Formats: sequence, C-alpha cells, structure tokens
Amino acid sequence: MNLGGKTTNPGELRTVVALQSRTVSSGTGGFQTPTWSTIATVWAKWTNAHGPEVWAAQSIQAEAPATALIRYYAGLDPTWAVLKGSDRYEIVSVDDIFERHEYMELKVRKMRTG
Repeated sequence: MNLGGKTTNPGELRTVVALQSRTVSSGTGGFQTPTWSTIATVWAKWTNAHGPEVWAAQSIQAEAPATALIRYYAGLDPTWAVLKGSDRYEIVSVDDIFERHEYMELKVRKMRTG
C-alpha cells in the first residue's frame, strides 16, 4: 500500500498488540473498578515518538507517546486501549488512512497505573 507517497511493507507489522475494551464495575463500597477484556490480538508497526513529536506530546502531558499502524479493524472504538507487553496505552486518535479500510494509525499514550 502507498501511504502518502511511501510504500508500506506489511512485513513491518511485527509487534503483537492486543486491542482491549473497558468495562466498569462497582466493587465493595460502590467504588468503580475498570476491567479490561481483549477484543483482538493484531500485528502492528510500533513507533515510539521521537524528536519534535516528543515535545508536542509533552505539551498535552502525554506519557510515552507512540504510533501503532495496524491493518483495518472494523468497529475499533477510540475508548479502547492497546496492550503492548505489560504496558497499556490509551488511544488518543484513530485514523482510517485515506478512508480505504486497509490500515489504521493509532496515536497512543501510556496509561498511568494507580
């Protein structure tokens, strides 16, 4: 596929990530606790932010910003999260590249624990 004049090699999708949805349940004392369930496990091209992107991300207080390029996944909800290894990232934006339903670019930032 040609993305903005640059040919994308599907072999670059070599990082396994899980797409997860959140369910909030009430625990003891009425405290709400989020639980995550994996909807799909997909291959991604994972790129950590570097250079000027880091400064821009810090301006919105994003921790460990990154971009995940995945094959199109119908129904992906921006309220979901991306799990890479043991690190969970919230999805900041979803872009169906050129609206061709071939690839999606997810801008993510690491979720804080606790």
